[in-house]
This record gives sequence, structure tokens and C-alpha cells, in this order.
Amino acid sequence: MYPLTKVVFYYNSMLIYPDNTSTIKYIKEVLDNKYLILLLSKKWVRTKYEDSFLGIGWMVLNPIIITVIYTIFFGIIFNINHKGIDYFLYIYSGMLPWIFFQDVFLEILDIFTKEHHIIKRTNFPRLVIPLSVVLTKLFQFIIGLLLLFVVAFFSGKQISQNIFLLPVILLQLVLLSLGLGIMLLVPCMVYRDLKHLFKFIVPLGVYSLPIFYRVAQVNINWTRYYNLNPMVAFIQSFRSILFKEEIRLGVLAKGMSLSVIVFIIGFLIFKKYEKRLSDFI
Repeated sequence: MYPLTKVVFYYNSMLIYPDNTSTIKYIKEVLDNKYLILLLSKKWVRTKYEDSFLGIGWMVLNPIIITVIYTIFFGIIFNINHKGIDYFLYIYSGMLPWIFFQDVFLEILDIFTKEHHIIKRTNFPRLVIPLSVVLTKLFQFIIGLLLLFVVAFFSGKQISQNIFLLPVILLQLVLLSLGLGIMLLVPCMVYRDLKHLFKFIVPLGVYSLPIFYRVAQVNINWTRYYNLNPMVAFIQSFRSILFKEEIRLGVLAKGMSLSVIVFIIGFLIFKKYEKRLSDFI
């Protein structure tokens, strides 16, 4: 266990690399640092919003403003005939998970470089830092989700009886974004150009997902490859359990399987190179 007092002690001493431990013991050590995860999460939020007038209000406003712009823009392009509020909900229900994935993935690639003093002068399981990023973005996601429910309620949109599957979907999203982030962290720290490339490419991925259009609008010749993207399966399943749409268990299972595989690979790579992270900064 690495209590906060021990972390503070190591902060003013030379770096002691984490010991090589079994996976089970390592996970236990990470869980023992749950208060440090919470502390770091609060730090990221305070650092990002402390100088702004609206503060953490921007955590809610950012996805709303983006969704409104996309609703107007793509509503005109695709000549959407149904009510604007319905299309807003359609886009917003796709933007929420996408923004979570994008922010977690890109923030994990950058956080170790920005907070290099924590890595070089403290001793605790390094997985704590990506988990604190996930906790911060999960808080933002839940606030956005509550807002979605409010808008859906007042617009007369009925919530699906499959809402109990929401934790399963959230777990899938967390595993995918966290797993991919820690999988590509080391390559991006060694080859810095990769990180900048991902910052340019990943935001463009929003146009490859069924956020502004339906999967049925994708050319049938490309559907097989299109569905390989786990985020496609996630967004479809997310909408199915939120609104009264048919839930496709095959799509849900495929998305979860891919997410688990990505996380396991990412975890093993991260744990293998964890001792050398400070050398890559």
C-alpha cells in the first residue's frame, strides 16, 4: 500500500522504481491507492478550470455547444425532416461516449509528460494516473448523461427498459479508452511525433461513427469493415439501452469482447514498461 503520507515522503527523495509484482498484487496496490486516484482527479479538474468564470460548468457546456453546432450543420446537410430536438438527442447520445473516449485516450498520452515531476519523484503504481484521468472524464460523462435524461423526459422520449445494461456499456467504454491509452502510451513517449499525430487524427474519427447518420446509410460493401470499429458497436448499444430501440446482443457482446482484449493487452504492456516511464519523459 502507498498511503498519501508515503507519497509525500517520496516526493522529496530520490526515485524508487516500483517493484516487480504479480498482477493480482499489483491490482491490489492500485486499489489501495483509491484516495490518491481521487486526489489526482480533483487536481486535474481544478488545474483546468480554476481560472475560468464558469469553472466546471464548462464540463457540461462543451458537449452541448458541440452538439448544437453539429445538429444545425448536419441537419441541413442531411435534410433531417423530424423535429430538431430528436436529432439533437440522436447526436448528443453519440457525442457523449465519443467525447469520453477521445478525451481519456488523448489525455492519457499527454498526462505523464505534463506531470513529469510526479513520475520522477514519487513511488506508487503508475496506473493510478490513467485511472484518475478516467475518473475525471467519467464525472463529466455522468453529468452529461443526466442532462440527456432531462431533455429526453421533457421532449417525451421514452427510456428503454434495457437501461439496467447501462453499467455494462460504461464498463465497455472505460476498458476500451483506458486500454488503448495505456497500450499506446509508451510508443508515444518514445516517439513524440506519434502523440501529435493522434491529436490530429483521433478528433476526425467522429465522422467515421454513426453519430450524425445511421449505420444503414453506410454502403453495404463497407459495412463488414465499418463494424470492426468497437466504438460503432458501443454507440449502437448505448442508444439501444437509452431509447426504445431493439438491442442487438451480438453487437453488445462483440464490443465488450474487443474492449476486454484491448484492455488486457494495454495493461500487460503498461505493467511491463512501468519502471521505465520516467526514463522516457
